[in-house]
Amino acid sequence: MSIAQNLKRILPTEARTLIKRKFPEPVRKLAIGLDSIPLVLNGQAWERFQQPNPNREPHPLFSKIWSGFGERAARELELSKPLAQRDRATLAATAWSLAKWYAYNGNHVATLENLVLMTAAFPRMRRNVYTQLMMVECLLRLDRPDEAQAWLQWASKHTRMRAEFYFSVANICHALASRAGSVRSADAERLAWLNKVYEEGGFSKVSLVNDDAPLSIENLTVAHPRPTEASAKLSVLVPAYNCADTLPIALNSILNQTWRNLEVLVVDDRSPDETWRVIQDFAQRDQRIIPLRHDRNGGAYAARNTALSHATGDFVTVHDADDWSHPEKFAAQMLHATSHPEGISTTIGVRVSTDLRFDVKANMAGMLMENTSSLLVKRQTLADLSGWDATRLGADSELYERIRARHNLVANKLYPATPLTLILFSGSSLTQTKAAGIATVNYGARRQYKEAYRFWHATEMAKPEPDLRMTPDRRFPAPRIILGHREPIQDLDVVVVGNFADAARPFEQDVGRWRKLSEAGLKLGLVHWPTFRRAEANIMPPVRAAIAAELVENIVPGENAACRAAILLDSTLLDDPPSPLPTLSAGRLYIVGETAPSTLQAEAAARYFGCAPVLVREDRVIDALNGLKP
Repeated sequence: MSIAQNLKRILPTEARTLIKRKFPEPVRKLAIGLDSIPLVLNGQAWERFQQPNPNREPHPLFSKIWSGFGERAARELELSKPLAQRDRATLAATAWSLAKWYAYNGNHVATLENLVLMTAAFPRMRRNVYTQLMMVECLLRLDRPDEAQAWLQWASKHTRMRAEFYFSVANICHALASRAGSVRSADAERLAWLNKVYEEGGFSKVSLVNDDAPLSIENLTVAHPRPTEASAKLSVLVPAYNCADTLPIALNSILNQTWRNLEVLVVDDRSPDETWRVIQDFAQRDQRIIPLRHDRNGGAYAARNTALSHATGDFVTVHDADDWSHPEKFAAQMLHATSHPEGISTTIGVRVSTDLRFDVKANMAGMLMENTSSLLVKRQTLADLSGWDATRLGADSELYERIRARHNLVANKLYPATPLTLILFSGSSLTQTKAAGIATVNYGARRQYKEAYRFWHATEMAKPEPDLRMTPDRRFPAPRIILGHREPIQDLDVVVVGNFADAARPFEQDVGRWRKLSEAGLKLGLVHWPTFRRAEANIMPPVRAAIAAELVENIVPGENAACRAAILLDSTLLDDPPSPLPTLSAGRLYIVGETAPSTLQAEAAARYFGCAPVLVREDRVIDALNGLKP
């Protein structure tokens, strides 16, 4: 808890409210000043704190952009620009929020306009590394590498150099060489910038496997890695599916690790290509490779569980089949693990293309990210929890949080400024697809999955003897799209649609009605339709408990469901829908209320549900659905 938060407890609530209302700006500055005291004692932390940071005080609408209301929030931010002219900080926050949104959607012209506006409103923001990353990336996407180079040359005089800065320079080198028609001429310089990152992090320099071949993720090695005495055994779990082209990159980088006491359990998840042959070839060359194969495709997490069941190491980690790891990564993690057995560790990664261009994640305006797949933990700890949830996506974060919840282990993100994993970027991966992509962490499939597993974790940890083991039967429900089911949902009788994050609504009454319908033999679905005002809020506990008890099934964007009847709890939701929504088709539609929906609402209902709405009072919902009983 910060100094300012501790001091708040001294004053009564009423006094704090009065002071903040009368003197908001002095209170804010005082809190910042108090909390900066510890930073003064730490030179690097103080330097980071002094650097202007557009992410430090985001615009209030920024979170709504990523919570299902991107288009509306962006419109409101654009309209607010003239009103924000008198407040430079607000104008800068507005432009920065829009810049990230436009960059995420590929509108680099609008991104550049807002970056220029932000830096004009707040010139000190030009010195921020996030601004520099976004500016360079935007100029490169617009095929203006000369301007990107000029910008970064100016920035280098005013900003402390760091990994992402070096990667931006490498990207500019590639763009300039491409324009000149001689990409190979920039390879040596680009490699030198990558090596500056590793050298500053205390790791050995990388070089080319084949000097006659171009710089690429598959042509990297370390000629003279630092030797390490490997004591404890590490089991490396490698799920592999349809990756015959990239798997050699991953396996070579694993077998070249300086931590030699390894077993590498590679599971072919019933690939249609030559993946199994690649695994067998590697197994013949190195006895540390243990080839395993599924009879049918089960997904990456099921493959990890298969590998875990055969593992014999003291510790376990995972390596994806299309990533490259620095040869000293495992040694760094294992040396930490053997000296801190009470903790777990992850490392940092950066997304790259095959030809080693570094990717900027627009929604975070950065390159470096925690690589949750690099989680390293005692094998027994993982075995006791029965491994991963056998979903198709999102289970890395679930396992990470489950381990921490059950064992209260210290989490360590090692070498946060050094990406020890190069993550091959593919726009076709599940991480990138719209229906279940990384953006749905805030709204959609991944968000609902996260709420579901956190509810399960909290429920179990409240028991005298918590049980957070995975079992063949699901311990908590997950949206079907998370489980890999893409076919239309056609087994529902009733789908209830509403804003289930509405703190003012007594959802206990709704749950009671759902229970009666379920007891009558009807199968129920639920669609959470958030409002703009509470877009960021979680589903309320009574509803989440009903989902956990499988009284209702959570239907999420990206899914297509048909039902015999739908119930819309509030007609005003039709005035401002989030985007996207699940695709619904209902035989009948009942809108709960006392007043008939407007003409526009009725038209919106017909478009969304596929039928005209019928008004029903709240106390007559059960009667209206009587005809649906089996």
